[in-house]
Amino acid sequence: MLFRDLYRIAEDSEGPFIRFETLRQAVNAHHTGIGRVDVRLVQFAVPNRQAFYWHADTERTSPYEEEFTVVEIIGCDSLKEHPRERRFALTKELMHVFDTPDQVANTPEKFISLVTEIQNQPLPQHASPMMKSELDTRWMAALCLCPRNRRNAFYDQYPEKLASFEIAEALRVPEWVVPFIMDGYYDTAYSSLVEGKNGHA
Repeated sequence: MLFRDLYRIAEDSEGPFIRFETLRQAVNAHHTGIGRVDVRLVQFAVPNRQAFYWHADTERTSPYEEEFTVVEIIGCDSLKEHPRERRFALTKELMHVFDTPDQVANTPEKFISLVTEIQNQPLPQHASPMMKSELDTRWMAALCLCPRNRRNAFYDQYPEKLASFEIAEALRVPEWVVPFIMDGYYDTAYSSLVEGKNGHA
């Protein structure tokens, strides 16, 4: 499965908004090498409404089948109180299933390095592949939760007739997401991530 395949599933799904479970189940069923995506909300020492992704283990259903990866998305339990933030945070972390090998923070050392980069916000030329993935997954989550057909239904009415909070409520995303999905850069991100040569493998 490429990102473009997941995006098409989101775009074709029924209902007024895209459910995280629709995306998670599609990855479980169709993404090569990922056997299961588990989600756990736990109590963080300092509640921060954030989540992170990691490869938990490898399993196989029988001695004759290929191993597959079990992925865990760990979220702060304070997200329970903010459903739209939860949906976006979990979806963003789910997008890490499309990371290339050099983008995966799969060791304690790499994870600490990534956390340091997120803290320091390095210049683009100094960003590691892991840090670049953080930016990609933000846009990938926005595209999946606000696919073009749903986003365009509001585009001509923003901001004169519809405010950010109204669109956020309709799409079930955080209000801070609306200005950047309604910006012209949306089309650039769409072209790169969905229509690009590799469909963001």
